[in-house]
This record gives sequence, C-alpha cells and structure tokens, in this order.
Amino acid sequence: LQVIDINCMAQPFPPPSDTSSKVELSISCSNLKNLDYFSKSDPVVFVYTRGQAGWVKLGRTEVIDNNLNPKFSTTFRLEYRFEEIQNFQFAVYDVDDKHHVEDLSKQQLLGTMECTLAEVMAAGEHLTKSLRLQGNPAGKITIQAEEVQDSKFIVHFELSATKLEKKDFFGKSDPYIEIAKAQEGGAFTVVYRSQHIMKTLSPRWPAFQLEIQKLCSGDWERTLQFSVWDWNKSGNNELIGICSASPKDICPERGGQIFNLDLTNPSHKGKKKSTGVLVFTSVRATPVYSFVDYIRGGCQISLITAVDFTASNGHPSQPSSLHYSRPYQDNEYVQAIRSVASVLAPYDSDQMIPAFGFGAQLPPDWEVSHCFPLNFNYQNPEVSGVQGILDAYQYTLHNVKLHGPTNFSSFLDRTMQYASVQNTQQSQSYCILLVITDGEITDMADTVDRIVTASKLPLSIVIVGVGGADFKNMEILDADDTPLRNRSGQLMARDIVQFVPFREVMRKSGTSLARETLAEIPGQLIAFMKANNIKPNPPI
Repeated sequence: LQVIDINCMAQPFPPPSDTSSKVELSISCSNLKNLDYFSKSDPVVFVYTRGQAGWVKLGRTEVIDNNLNPKFSTTFRLEYRFEEIQNFQFAVYDVDDKHHVEDLSKQQLLGTMECTLAEVMAAGEHLTKSLRLQGNPAGKITIQAEEVQDSKFIVHFELSATKLEKKDFFGKSDPYIEIAKAQEGGAFTVVYRSQHIMKTLSPRWPAFQLEIQKLCSGDWERTLQFSVWDWNKSGNNELIGICSASPKDICPERGGQIFNLDLTNPSHKGKKKSTGVLVFTSVRATPVYSFVDYIRGGCQISLITAVDFTASNGHPSQPSSLHYSRPYQDNEYVQAIRSVASVLAPYDSDQMIPAFGFGAQLPPDWEVSHCFPLNFNYQNPEVSGVQGILDAYQYTLHNVKLHGPTNFSSFLDRTMQYASVQNTQQSQSYCILLVITDGEITDMADTVDRIVTASKLPLSIVIVGVGGADFKNMEILDADDTPLRNRSGQLMARDIVQFVPFREVMRKSGTSLARETLAEIPGQLIAFMKANNIKPNPPI
C-alpha cells in the first residue's frame, strides 16, 4: 500500500491551519474503455489540483494490468480546508509504455473527471462521477475520502494529593504539579504545570485537559512523570516528590486501574520514603470531533445571504458606485458572492439559498425595507445556487432605489428564525449568514443584542465590508478581543462573527477572500455542537 502525502510535495496549498483536517483519498474506476486489442487496458490515474498557473500534478496511482474495473491501493493524503475551493482533476490513462509511465505522450487517455474536494466530502461515503473523453461518457470513477485519525483524544484530569511533606519552616507547603512526558533519549519534557495552592498539604488542583498528542505524542503507553513541587516566591521551588505512570495505566477507558501513587523524592538518602500520595481523582479520555466528522455524519449546512442596497454605495449607473459593474470586471459585491458563496454552496444539500437585501426603497410605494427577498417572493425567498443569488442581485439593482440607513437587526431577526430549528442528535443543521455591506451600522445596540442572542443558535455570521468606509463597528462585532454584551449585560455564549474588509484582503498577494472569511466556521460549528452535547452521527 502506497500513501502519497500531498502536503510534502510541491503544490499550491498554504501550510496546514488549525481549521483544516487531513483526509486520505482512494480511487477506483468501473467500466473503463478497452483500448488494447489482445488484452484489457492497463489503467493508471494521475491526480491534479488547480493552481494559479493551471493544473499541477500531485501524483499518480500504481498501474494495474488488464483491468477495466481497477481499485487502486495508492492513496493521497492532503489538507482539507472548508474555507477554500479545492479543485481536482483525475485523468485515467491506459499505459502502453510501462518504462515511461510519466510520459503521457506514450499513453492513451481513457477519460477525465473534475470535482472539488467539497463535493467529495459532502457526498457521504464516496463520490462517483462519469469520466469524459472528448465530451462522451467513458466509464465511471469513484473517489472516497477518509479523515486521517491523528490521536484525536483529549484527556481530562482532576488531580489531588494527600499527606504531602511539609517544606516551609513556618507554615505548610504551597504545592503545584507538573506533568512531563518521556522522550526517546530518556529525557522528560514538561507538558503541563498547574498553579500553586497556598498553605496546604492536601491540595486539590483545578481540573484541566490535554490533547493526547501533547500529553504523550499519541502513545498511550509512554511514561509520564508527575512531580509535585513546593512553590517559593524566590523561584527556588523545592521538589516534594515524583511518581510515574502511563496514560493507559491511569485512564479507565484504556483499562487503567491506578487511582493513587506514592510520591518519593530521589534526593532523600537511604530508604525511599513516601513524601505524599498523588490521587487521580478523575482521569477520562474523550474523542475530539472535527468538522469533517459532522459533515460526513449528515450535518446540513444552510447558507443565507444579505446584501446592502443603501445609498452610500452610489447609484448603480455611476462608475464610482460599488454596485457598478464594468465590462469584463465584476464589482466587489459580485466578487464577494462568487468567492464566499461558491465555497459554501456545495454543503447545502438542496442548493436553495434564502437571499435578502436591506436599506432600499421598494416598489410600488417606495417605502424603505431593512429585510426584503431579492426575488421579491416573500413566501419563498430562496434562490437556486450561487448563480441564483447573482441573478436575483442584478434584478434587485434594476428594481429598487438605494436609500438607508444601514440597519442589521431586521435581517438578523429573519436569519434567527431559520437557525431556530431544533438541533438534535439525529437531525443536525447549521446556518451561515453572509452579509455584504459598504458602511457603518446605524442600529449598533440592536445588532449587538441580536448577536448575543444568536450566539446560542447553530449560526455563524460572515461580514464582508466592501468599499473604503470606516468599519470600526464591524471590528467590534467581530469580538475577537472583547466578547459582546447586550444591553442587559449578558455575555455572548461564543464567538460567531467574522468580519473581513474586502479591499484589504484583496491587496494581500496570494490571499483568498474565502479563506479569510470562512476560516473560523469549522471551529464555530464544533463549539456549538460541543456546547449542546451533540456528537457526529456515523457517516451517511
């Protein structure tokens, strides 16, 4: 079995991020064309990804002789990034010259298929599509994706100690605990250090948790060293005692049956004397679920859009307007919709997307509306796919008068209605609101109140700021530094807003707008599911 790790090869993807998952692709084909006269075709699959300069080869499978329904053992590992459109091409060849497999001029093309990684992930167990050769069907190709499981556990600790040795002459010890993992050379590396507790010989340290990778590099049998120290203000901390155990020894889920260990101090001469008892009050391991786990388990992603039609954008017929589209050049609104919505749309199972506008005067009475459907169908504001959003946007431009002010609260209320559908273990869903706006919010207090309320719902809000206005309030809503509070003093339950200034992002060479705006979505979805004790379902 050969595994090709795409991320170790020259390719156009950026380094892995905290929001990415590593997946492994396996490939099979069926009903391939037979191009050999006296035997069957000898297929191989070349895999490409689209870079800035065109298709870039990532690798190829092995060659399978005489087989029109091959199942290749070579797999491809790569980083799956929710916030990016990752385009792939699979080209199947019949190998005529096995001494020069890489020279495609000496092989015969059997067919090609193109797709995005999002299509593969959203398809469930596998994605099967037709191969095409000169526009005609040429058999089938199946791509299966499986997330690489890299020690996806968190170990939760509650530790205490009793009968600790007294170190302070005029009082009790001030103990803290360190955990260190053994390295190959025999040295130990500290992976955790608690706060000290003043004047006690029976401390109970606050609960904490460590990823299994950090705790023991994913090795449940690796030796851990637990050392209890007496803290001194001078920094000359004194060792009280040490004990050792592996994660497997102390974790009941792994068969562990050790609940306390005697501490000893190696510096004590003569017979080893107990300097206290370390008590494993609670040690438990829980799996770490990823965004991929929820998507593969059938969690439905629903996209909602809201577009700014306030007068500050400028009249659409004027070249200075943010809504003006020059020949062969999309305006910033269209670019934002294409970039961000194109990433999200494949995860929306029915491709029907509620699309709203705000800040315009509507016919026939020309009253201002802060939330109206772009298709003017109040009973059914949904449009079909990304192109449906763009078509409805263009239709609206020609049928409304730009006005104002820039109020968010009305369309946030409507969005929360969509997101308020009950989430259960069996029926999982998550909404993403894409807001594209040019200016400062004029109903800031009402907007903050809505966001604080929405932070308890399965909802993320992505705001793209177009034009060159002052986006100070948008930065406040982003809440990366200071969590939002509503007017009643209630703190937001979790961070659900991501703001990105369009022009600033586009000025950065090689930066993707979708990557900047959507990078936080997987973590936000996981945070909501975890807070509501919803686990991923088995793959559909």
